[in-house]
Amino acid sequence: MKPSFLVMLILCLALAVQAKPKAARQTAVFHVQISCDNCVKRIQNYIPYEKGLKDMHIDKEAQTVTLTWDPQKTDTATLKQAFEKIKKPVSLIEMPAPPVTGK
Repeated sequence: MKPSFLVMLILCLALAVQAKPKAARQTAVFHVQISCDNCVKRIQNYIPYEKGLKDMHIDKEAQTVTLTWDPQKTDTATLKQAFEKIKKPVSLIEMPAPPVTGK
């Protein structure tokens, strides 16, 4: 085979693999009892390692934790259980509606 044919074949395969669309991510705001810096540290040391979690923002003053995750790997119930494992009572405050996709 000619080297140029092999290069073209490899390029086509690489483009086909990259063409796979990423799954939409979900974001929710949870109310968590955060009374001190140790509470923040406990959340920072445990919650980011939950499967599918992509981003986390902690607001100590508002006592909220904003999480962004891959919905194919986790959901709100699983994330609530993660907070309960570290003995942090949690409630869902806000979960924005998923974006509308239409053609």
